[in-house]
Order: sequence, then structure tokens, then C-alpha cells
Amino acid sequence: MLPPSPETLAGLKVLVVEDSYLIAEHVSDLLAQYGAEVVGPVARLGAGLKLVEEGTPVDGALLDVNLDGEFCFPIAAALAQREVPFAFLTGYDDSDIIPRDFAAAPRLGKPLDEAQLVRTVAADFGRR
Repeated sequence: MLPPSPETLAGLKVLVVEDSYLIAEHVSDLLAQYGAEVVGPVARLGAGLKLVEEGTPVDGALLDVNLDGEFCFPIAAALAQREVPFAFLTGYDDSDIIPRDFAAAPRLGKPLDEAQLVRTVAADFGRR
């Protein structure tokens, strides 16, 4: 499979919700490198939920499952209500951690496969 091109994510606005500073910066830099505009990153459930509830325009979101002891699922529910696609970032091996309502959402394991992350964002967050 060919590596993503530098314009792969051009014009996409992607919300990043990740409580690890280093991972958030890495994901944000990676998205920007491929042309995306990063919204955030935000590190806590409340901050991410506020952005979504305020109607901040995004084409998709990358959600760390565990945000300093709180699950990201209220953010996922708010995004789903707005019909905004999202993918989970998780170090959990157990797929049962994801509620059934969100089972169809992509899951990206940690450590992250950079090419897979870019391909997922391009495929799932493309223009609606």
C-alpha cells in the first residue's frame, strides 16, 4: 500500500481529544503534516464535550478512550448526534470496553501506526 501523500488530509478539521501531552502533540503534528487543521488538542472529557456541544465545526474526531480516568463516550455520543464521524485511540486490547452503540467506529491501537491513522482519517472523515 502506498504511503499517504502530503495533501491526503487537506482541508479536514479534526478534533483531537487525548490526555497524554506527548501523544496529543504527535497526533496533531502528524495530522498537520498531511494538511489537516487540528482542533484542540484537548485533554479532558469536559473540554472535548464543550467543543462538540458548542457546535465547533469539525469533519471528525480522534478520541482517546480513557481521559484521565473518564471514558470519552459522552463525546462520542454528542458527535454521533451531530453525525460527525470519530475514531477511538486506545491502548486497551479488550474490544468490550467500547459500548455497542459505537462498535462500528474505527479503533486505532496505541502505539499508533501513523500511516493507518492518516488512512483512517482520510477514509472516514472525508467530506460529508
